[in-house]
Amino acid sequence: MPDTSSQSLSQWPTPPYFSFSGNAAKTGPESCLIYFRNGNKALGDLVRFSTDEASITFLPSRSEVNETINLDQIKSIRLVQPLVMQRHLTSLEQRAQEVFAPSDRQAYSVEFTDKETISGETMGYSNTGNGLFLYLPKDDEKIVRCFIPKQAMSNFQIGLKIGELLIEENLVSKNEVEAAIERQRDLRLQRIGDYLSEHQVVSREQLDKAILHQEKQPILKLGEALIQLEVITDDQLQTALVRQKENRTTPIGQILLDMGAVDERALKGALAKKLGIPYVSLTKFNFDQNVIRLVSVAFARKHCLMPLCMHESALVVAFEDPLNSKAMEELRFLTQMMIVPAMSSREDIQSAISRHYAGYGDAKHSLDFPEETRSTGEYDFHQASASNIKIDDIASKLFSEDSGMELTLEPIAESDNTLVQLVNKMIVEAFTEGVSDIHIETYPGRKNTRVRFRKDGTLMEYLEIPSNFRNAVISRIKIMAQLDISERRKPQDGKIDFQHFGPAKVELRVATIPTTNSLEDIVMRVLAVAKPVPMDKLGLSTDILTSLKRLMERPYGLVLVCGPTGSGKTTTLHSLLGYINTPSRKIWTAEDPVEITQPGLRQVQINSKIGWTFANAIRSFLRADPDVIMVGEMRDQETAKIGIEASLTGHLVLSTLHTNTAPESVIRLLDLGMDPFNFADALLAVLAQRLVKTLCVKCKQAYTPEAAEMDELLAEYLEGSNLDAASTMSHWRAEYAKKSTFTLYRAAGCDHCGRTGYQGRLGLHELMTVAPEVKHLIQTRAPVSELLPAAIISGMRTLKQDGIVKVLQGHTDIAQVRSVSV
Repeated sequence: MPDTSSQSLSQWPTPPYFSFSGNAAKTGPESCLIYFRNGNKALGDLVRFSTDEASITFLPSRSEVNETINLDQIKSIRLVQPLVMQRHLTSLEQRAQEVFAPSDRQAYSVEFTDKETISGETMGYSNTGNGLFLYLPKDDEKIVRCFIPKQAMSNFQIGLKIGELLIEENLVSKNEVEAAIERQRDLRLQRIGDYLSEHQVVSREQLDKAILHQEKQPILKLGEALIQLEVITDDQLQTALVRQKENRTTPIGQILLDMGAVDERALKGALAKKLGIPYVSLTKFNFDQNVIRLVSVAFARKHCLMPLCMHESALVVAFEDPLNSKAMEELRFLTQMMIVPAMSSREDIQSAISRHYAGYGDAKHSLDFPEETRSTGEYDFHQASASNIKIDDIASKLFSEDSGMELTLEPIAESDNTLVQLVNKMIVEAFTEGVSDIHIETYPGRKNTRVRFRKDGTLMEYLEIPSNFRNAVISRIKIMAQLDISERRKPQDGKIDFQHFGPAKVELRVATIPTTNSLEDIVMRVLAVAKPVPMDKLGLSTDILTSLKRLMERPYGLVLVCGPTGSGKTTTLHSLLGYINTPSRKIWTAEDPVEITQPGLRQVQINSKIGWTFANAIRSFLRADPDVIMVGEMRDQETAKIGIEASLTGHLVLSTLHTNTAPESVIRLLDLGMDPFNFADALLAVLAQRLVKTLCVKCKQAYTPEAAEMDELLAEYLEGSNLDAASTMSHWRAEYAKKSTFTLYRAAGCDHCGRTGYQGRLGLHELMTVAPEVKHLIQTRAPVSELLPAAIISGMRTLKQDGIVKVLQGHTDIAQVRSVSV
């Protein structure tokens, strides 16, 4: 038997305002009964299940092998173990003076795609993007959990129909309901010809008016008609309809309430009771101002909803129509959060929108962006009257377009203006927010495509795109990068010059990666054209800064900067060049790509496809009377050899390596076949660096560390060195302590830093200069274990040591330092 104990079953969602009692909900595999759409059924263990995935992992009874089953094969899943649930309304009751609590049980009806219909009672329900969760009560006050995939249903109904509800509550009679329905049907089905005859319309203007009148007649489903027509007598109904003809903007329900034809409190209580959703009065509701920012005012008005507060990790929202599953799903998509519905009146919601959105902009992603786009997908950013377009609004429009697109052809991808806007807006926001990489991750089936941003070295969720647009998004980006949109089997690399598509001077390096199920992922490196950072602003310690300035004044030699991808090596190189960039020097650079520009440099873009490599560029530079040569990367033997020769012939050469520490860089170049004597003579210094997150200056919390914590920091600082503990601690007290008391800082979290506690990044540095003892070890090909102690004796401070100093200075914390150094 396979070991399933280590595998986890995602928590089965609870319905809004409920929780499972005690420890009834298991975290491991659970026994279940699966009904398949082909009529079969199977008993076994549900090993893995998540509302975000298009398949489940199932272990059938009498089997030792797990099976992966797509949701589109399943009709329903029932977990065998019954549970007890408890209702909680505290998140609303604490904020509202008047809440009409729902009853525990509601009627439900589900019609499957094979025309089978099931009905019964459920204790609440959850409608997610993948399907419907029901909680079926048993005789012993426990419930059985049931899941019906979205693909298996044609429609479903929760709670009584509104007409049945009103009749059951004695708010209307059956005859009055039928009269109301008939009246609405007559209004809607009245033909234009009948209207023309009745009103003797003859002119074109009157004809247009008649068509407009016909279009304005309410298109009401049975439930909607009965919600609005809360009549008591036929005379009251007719009076309300006459008043509505005078002002179509006023709902029938409000007219009837104004007439006193129905008791508002009784109606609210009945709605809450039968629909299983609490009815909340918003006139004196204590709104959570932070959640209001999550939903744009345009979206709130469009769907007549109002965000209220948070309930655990879900967003509680008041709807006029809480059974509008389309609005619910669209809101879930835009906020990337679970939505818990409540009910309120249209008037309460509209009033709340007017009051609480007055001080806010629109959506949380609100940047200036041109409104009009050309047919080619380019933005006319020369227009002075550009208005705000939000990523929420663009995504909402894309989400609501039910075109069933699975695009692979350029004309189709180019013609979808909404999709073009979304891709361009995503790039603009990444550029504006200082994002380094955009990750677009596709998934099979109906699972949405996920977009994540890497900012300050950490990936964060940004957006989800509907699954039927995944190929369109990939095709659009390939078109912008001039890649082959028909090739999905192998990776491709390209670049996007975004100036041709949107209002941002930014270049993107694009890499496509084939994944399973014939899908593709895309990663885009954002290469914003930037200016060099002065050396004094790099965060270098005083001794390292002084040493580097002295080295950069040398007429010849080799200076290397090493570190992993994204550690700021190019920024450091351009800072060094900026320090010596004077009219008296000729500086050539070979880069791939050119990320930073500065006047006075002669910068060259490498293009290996045509044979214009780093090595060939250096050869050309040597014939162009250089003083200083900067090489983007010494990635092969030929480039390294020519770079060393150039430094020995009277030129200052700067370059980078992808190595972890300064001593390792020496070993790497020797392993590439460099002559140890020439290399030792040419090398001036190696600077290793990392980037760590800095504490947010607005919310970082000061504290006095315990003696044990300082002893631990001291032990880490001294590790691998011959420094004396007592003298080191004495130096720390003199430099970083006030009255012999140290003050350190920890992350807290605020709006300024996105509740992370960190804002921006800072460099950690390790500078190894080639002192005589280090030079001798290079000539004898000494290993890292010998080079490192010699470099420390010569005055090198390791990355971790530099990081601990920055912890003592209050710039970061030790957790960040440990995450990038050993």
